[in-house]
Amino acid sequence: MIPDIIREIKERGYWASDKYKEERAKPGVSHVRSIYKTLSWRVIATTDTFIISYFITGFFSWAASIATVEVFTKMFLYYGHERLWLRIRHRRPW
Repeated sequence: MIPDIIREIKERGYWASDKYKEERAKPGVSHVRSIYKTLSWRVIATTDTFIISYFITGFFSWAASIATVEVFTKMFLYYGHERLWLRIRHRRPW
């Protein structure tokens, strides 16, 4: 059985196998999950940015301004990055 699978992978590639086609038919990661993941990461990352900005500048208002701006820019960048990575087909089945 394993030699058959190896031969199939070599001939058609992992992504062409019937098992992969069945798995792709199932629903993937939802957009809502990606949004929740984006928001939870933004809380962690923005707190980090605020702390670093405060230590560098010494001003609470500057740190808050920097953290506020980066919340919006990086939230959209992260969401787009997450969704693009879900589209990538890796050549190995891990």
